[in-house]
Amino acid sequence: MEFGMKQPNSFSGGSNVEWYSSGTAGAYNPSSYQYAPPPTAAASAYSNSFEDEPPLLEELGIDIPSILQKTKAILLHQMKSNCLDELDFGGALIFLLLLGGLHLLLGKMHFGVLLGWSVVQSIVLWFVVNQIASNEAAEHRALDLYSCCCIVGYGMLPLILLSVAVLLTPRGPVSAVLAILAAAWSAITAAKVLARISHALAEVRSLVLIPCFLLYGSFALLTVY
Repeated sequence: MEFGMKQPNSFSGGSNVEWYSSGTAGAYNPSSYQYAPPPTAAASAYSNSFEDEPPLLEELGIDIPSILQKTKAILLHQMKSNCLDELDFGGALIFLLLLGGLHLLLGKMHFGVLLGWSVVQSIVLWFVVNQIASNEAAEHRALDLYSCCCIVGYGMLPLILLSVAVLLTPRGPVSAVLAILAAAWSAITAAKVLARISHALAEVRSLVLIPCFLLYGSFALLTVY
């Protein structure tokens, strides 16, 4: 049976119907679109503040040019230099570590001993010096424990030279004489710096010299023997 009307073929090329294909070029694909938010004010401020951060050594309170200046003043025995009025703990710690490294070259593992002795003897020196000076004068001149620790650390410079000399020369009477001279040099340096901090100790500097010599004498014996 034939129908009088022929249905048009919807799939024929002559059809006017346009079909949507997801694979056609230029079609909208939600997964391919990425939204990039603009930088916020907090993020830009954070980046600017990170760039303006000071160096690490400055944050730790270690001023290398100032340490070198104080080292030069001590080695040249320029006790009237103004840079010795305020010593820092960073330089004192560096000298202790340097002394421990030289002892390590001598075959002695003394890092803990040097650090422990330095802390204990700094406390003892602080107590003795405050007993020698009057309490009112010591308080007025701000003779605190921190200053004593810094002075003890910077006074290790002659002992560092002693360690270098012992490393280069054989042990014997010469090294013993050098140890006595280095301990005396360190003690005189520490006594003069203490007298600069507290003027009450200027008249009794020879009395302050005794505990300072005992302090550095023990470190000198640790280096030689």
